[in-house]
Amino acid sequence: MHRFKNTLLSTVIALSVAAAPSAFAHAHPTTMAPAPDSTGPAPSKISITFSEAVEPKFSSIKLTNMEGKSADPQSSAAVPGDPKTISLPVPTLPAGTYIVHWVNVSVDGHRLQGSYKFTVR
Repeated sequence: MHRFKNTLLSTVIALSVAAAPSAFAHAHPTTMAPAPDSTGPAPSKISITFSEAVEPKFSSIKLTNMEGKSADPQSSAAVPGDPKTISLPVPTLPAGTYIVHWVNVSVDGHRLQGSYKFTVR
């Protein structure tokens, strides 16, 4: 009986350790449109899909030109029915290079932020 308890305890501990990384993971960007360092026509929106669901109230996308001036008169929002994606509608952008600034808070409370550039021809 003692041996059974030790085996059971070892199994429970091993399963707990194996599951721990997912409980402490961060929501990293998996798909960004427009793509980082891309060049193309002006997008009508910017969207970022993350590896995990994010909290819409604490997650956002901002767009600036290279001088740091805001290029997004609207606010970003969660995409309905997709808890991993946030989107920002943008006005018609003139040719130039722009910087996407993003912040997310995953549902487990971890905060990440980053930025990337794209160019409109």
